[in-house]
Amino acid sequence: MNDEQNPPPVRPVIDHIALQTANFDAAVDFYTRILGAELLERRPFKRRQMAWLRLGEIKLELFSARDGEALAEWSDFTSGPVHLALRVPNLAEFLQHALASGAQFHPSHPGLFTPPVAGARPIAYLLGPDGEEVEIRDE
Repeated sequence: MNDEQNPPPVRPVIDHIALQTANFDAAVDFYTRILGAELLERRPFKRRQMAWLRLGEIKLELFSARDGEALAEWSDFTSGPVHLALRVPNLAEFLQHALASGAQFHPSHPGLFTPPVAGARPIAYLLGPDGEEVEIRDE
């Protein structure tokens, strides 16, 4: 049977993305104060801290390391998502706010970057609290 001819009866949509962070307080601050996420809830969860945030239609679930455990440092050489990409109505205006609020460009792209493809528009990569790339692009 060809799956392309028989799609699932209901197409799933992303409900939330869970991010594990070695810098929980810094991550909550980064996603709320700099990126503008709404903090929905913050509380202990099992042996760690967790927070629910809303960015537009998507929720982020942040997890700290478990009590007594440490997380490996973020790396481009780890399996899993490469970066989180967000759209904003005005990239220049957003970057002015983010940089004034303490955000930094990611070392991989220390300024605006235009991908080398036809029709591409500038994007920016901010340095996330664990060293990860957080892509910001115009709508």
